[in-house]
Amino acid sequence: MGFLKRLMKGRGPEMYTEEEFDAVENHIDRCFGHVENVFHELVSPDIHVDIEVVEPAPGRNFYTLVTVGMGAHRMKMPRDLRGCDLERAELLICLPPDWNIESDEERWYWPLRWLKIMARIPIEERSWVGYGHTASDGEKFAENTGFTAVMAVMPDAFGEDSRCCEMPDGGEVNFFQLVPLFDDELNLKSATCAEDLEDLFKKKGVGHVVDIARRSVCRV
Repeated sequence: MGFLKRLMKGRGPEMYTEEEFDAVENHIDRCFGHVENVFHELVSPDIHVDIEVVEPAPGRNFYTLVTVGMGAHRMKMPRDLRGCDLERAELLICLPPDWNIESDEERWYWPLRWLKIMARIPIEERSWVGYGHTASDGEKFAENTGFTAVMAVMPDAFGEDSRCCEMPDGGEVNFFQLVPLFDDELNLKSATCAEDLEDLFKKKGVGHVVDIARRSVCRV
């Protein structure tokens, strides 16, 4: 339903209750680090997606950007996965400490853009986002990188506890990390599976922090 239709029906975006919001905030603080800054969404026709920023710190020399609000919407799940507590999710991405997260130039902004794009795919496509899911618009994200796609993986660099946030009603919000891919990596994942691509990442030493200078793991 479009924004104007929502206004006409007197409905706002789907949002967490206060208790749910507090649970998600506590999970982020405990598993990913203390939030220092928030990019608040100004226009929210369906869900309200803020991006919270955990800044680099000793022992964690990278930015962690985390969505808050995607999980207010319960995703439409395939029949065989209903009842598995996968209907709610949030996303994150890790960026190097010299990343200009305040810039709106596309060379710096694309990680935030793709967090928002992925957060709304379940609504726009009446589908869901989970482990191994990918998205691409077929174009390079920016002039300084060859990445053309993102894939959702488990945030295992933060420990297994980071995967799920228990909600006040006993349900869960699942957290997935976005990793950027080259075209040939996306093709490999489509031809095999996400696990195979992640194994290749490990073998080639690709870490959980975005590195725009890295080579595709599919190159010899």
